[in-house]
Amino acid sequence: MKKNLIYTVFIFSSLYATIGHTQTPYNSQGFMSTQYFNPAAVGFGINNRFQSFFRTQYAGVGDPFYTAGAAVDFGFFKIDESPNNSFGYGIQAVSERVLNGILQTNSISNSLSYRIFFNKKQSSYFALGIGYSILTRTLDASLLSFGDQYNSGRLFNSSSLEAISKYPTKYTTNAGFMYGYQSEKSFFQIGASEFLLNRTTNTIITNEPNQNYQFSALLNVEYQLEDEKTILFHADYQNRLEKEYFYAGAAVGVPLNKEMNRAYFGCFYRNKDAVIPYVGLMYNRYKIGLTYDIYSNSLTSSNLRPQTIEFSLSTSLGRKFSENLKSLFD
Repeated sequence: MKKNLIYTVFIFSSLYATIGHTQTPYNSQGFMSTQYFNPAAVGFGINNRFQSFFRTQYAGVGDPFYTAGAAVDFGFFKIDESPNNSFGYGIQAVSERVLNGILQTNSISNSLSYRIFFNKKQSSYFALGIGYSILTRTLDASLLSFGDQYNSGRLFNSSSLEAISKYPTKYTTNAGFMYGYQSEKSFFQIGASEFLLNRTTNTIITNEPNQNYQFSALLNVEYQLEDEKTILFHADYQNRLEKEYFYAGAAVGVPLNKEMNRAYFGCFYRNKDAVIPYVGLMYNRYKIGLTYDIYSNSLTSSNLRPQTIEFSLSTSLGRKFSENLKSLFD
């Protein structure tokens, strides 16, 4: 086992050293879409999985900004005779639109992961993953309000967003690792991933590619209490070009029936940004989540009030049953 782990780390490290990386979406329910943030998370639930989210910011002020994403991941060799599925694969698509589609970014990502088990029950494992993405950005100049906002492939307004350049399509990859443990009463997951963003430096003088590193790490824990309620905790850290932040919080899962269905009520906090109440439902194969970002006073003092709402939906593509805890994170 130790030799296999060394070989696996070497192979994935070599692949990672030869290629670039990708970027992750910005959302308030990262714990419901782990595979967007870490390719090592794909394909290892007891069933195959579909995940999606929709996020709108500054709602009520036209259509200023929204992000939507959908993903499917599955494990290879998931057959009744052999529960050991060492390989996982996932495909994700994310679309971001600004101001009714003036600026639009679309990406499609493919992720491949490999898992090594540490015991015969396969309740403890270590996984490595790599991903490959294609990103395109388009700008509809006809929708701009002022002619001087766009000239010869450059945006001149004071925006932190990337402008369209002579490099509209980018091919990038990412890599990550994850350790996981599951039992009848607990779920534990910790991992990290690294990215290299192929951004464009946009000024009047230059409009050239510029590489910037991005790092993210996450922790997911859910534990069953004596009364069949559960308590879950999530924390993540992201170091991006435009912002570095911590996101953490907890929720309580209240049982609805004997089928391990639960309703979740919790709250999360993104430092120097927002408090985020959360309501969720796990019913049979489906998981639904809703958050509303309550921004800090420094952001809401202006006349333009941020109203960020995010909805997530995921489902397992199968009916297999596990004796381990049915977790919101799984």
